[in-house]
Amino acid sequence: MGFLQDNGLDPQAIDAKALLEAFLEEMEAGLRGEGGLPMLPSDIRLPDGAIRDAEVPAFDVGGTNTRSARVRFGSDGAATVHGLLRGHMPGSQGRVTHAEFYRVLCDVLTPNVRPGERLGYCFSYPVDEAGRLLYWTKGIQADDIVGTDVRDELAAALADRGLPGCEVRILNDTVAALLAVYALAGTEDCAGAVGFILGTGSNTAYAERAEQVAKRPGLAPGLVPINCESGNFAHFPRSTFDEAYERASGTGRGLWERCMSGVNLGALGTLILRGAGQAGLLTPGLRDAVNARDFTNIELDDYCAGRRDDVLPCNAADARAVRALLLPLYERAALFAAIDVAAAAVASARAKGRRSGRIRVNVDGSTFWKTACIPFVERVRGHLAALLGPRGYDCELLRIDDAPLIGAALAAAAH
Repeated sequence: MGFLQDNGLDPQAIDAKALLEAFLEEMEAGLRGEGGLPMLPSDIRLPDGAIRDAEVPAFDVGGTNTRSARVRFGSDGAATVHGLLRGHMPGSQGRVTHAEFYRVLCDVLTPNVRPGERLGYCFSYPVDEAGRLLYWTKGIQADDIVGTDVRDELAAALADRGLPGCEVRILNDTVAALLAVYALAGTEDCAGAVGFILGTGSNTAYAERAEQVAKRPGLAPGLVPINCESGNFAHFPRSTFDEAYERASGTGRGLWERCMSGVNLGALGTLILRGAGQAGLLTPGLRDAVNARDFTNIELDDYCAGRRDDVLPCNAADARAVRALLLPLYERAALFAAIDVAAAAVASARAKGRRSGRIRVNVDGSTFWKTACIPFVERVRGHLAALLGPRGYDCELLRIDDAPLIGAALAAAAH
C-alpha cells in the first residue's frame, strides 16, 4: 500500500457500479421525503415545443459571478443573448447585509429589465417550493437572506429601483442547464435529458414523473424538473483528507460535492501535500512551501498540467512526487462526476419509460471543461460508457453557451 491508499484515497478501489445503485436509491428516497438528497421539484413547466418570437430578461446568480442579459427567441426558436452584463456574487468575498446583497444584484440586473416584465432568475442555491432559500452553499456569507423568499425579495428590490410589477420565475442553475437542452437540442428523439454543473459547486437535474414525487402530492401530471442537490450524497468511501477537510470547514452538507468541485479541490490538494510532508515524503523546502499557504484548484491543476512551474519550488523529483500525489484526486473527481451524471441519466430515462437510447447531458462549469492535469472530459466519457453501456444507454455531452441564461429565459417565456 502507498501513502494515498493508506489514507483511503484510491480511485481504482472504488466500486462505481455499487455507488451508482446507492445513488439511485438515495434519489428515490429523496422523492419520498426521506434520506439525505433534497430532490427539490421545480414549479417550472417544461416547454411543449419551441419558444418563438419572444424576448425576456434573464438573471444568473452563480457561485462566484452574476450575469444579466436579454434573451431573444427567434422565429425559428433559436435563442440569442444580448446586452450581457457581469458582476461579482455578493457574499462570495466576505459577509454582506440584506441591503448590500440586493444592491449588488440590482446593479447588474436593472439595465436589462423593464417595468412589469417577467424575468427568469437562475439561482444556483437550494430553495423550496415557496421560493425560500434553505441554506447557502459555495461559502456565501449573507445570513440575512436564508429563510427568505428570494423571488419576492428580488421583485421588491427592483421596485425600489424604479422597476415595479416585475414577476420573478426562479429556477436552480442545474434546472436551467436542463432546460437549455430543451431549448437548443430537443429531447423528443432521446431517452432522457440531464443538466449537470461542475464548477465552483456540483449538482444534477432531470425531469421526473409527477406521480413519483410522493412528498409532493397534487403536482400537475407530466414531467417535472427535479433539482437533485446531488452534492449532498453521503454514502461513499471518504478519505482521511476528506474527513479532515470536513472537520476544518464543513457544515455536514455537500460531502459529495466537496470531493470534486472547483472550490474544494484546491483545499483537498493542499491537505494531501501537507500530509505527505508530515509523512516525510517531501523534501524540506517543498514541505515548508506547502505548509506556508493554501493552494487553489487552478494553481494545482496548472502545475500538474505543466502550465505553471512557479506554484511550487520543485526539482524534477519533487515535481514527479507532487503529480503522483495529486493526480488521483482528479481521477476520483472524474469518476464521481460520471456516477453523478449516470444516476440522473438512468432516472431520466426511467421517467420517460425508455429502456435504451441516447441521453443528452448539458454540462456547465469550468472544473469539468477546463481541468487539464488529466484528460478530464474523456475520463468522464469513459466512466459513463462503462456505467451506462450495460444498461443500454449512451450519453451525449453538450456544452451549451450561456446555458443558465437561456434556461432561465425559457422558464420565463414558457409561462
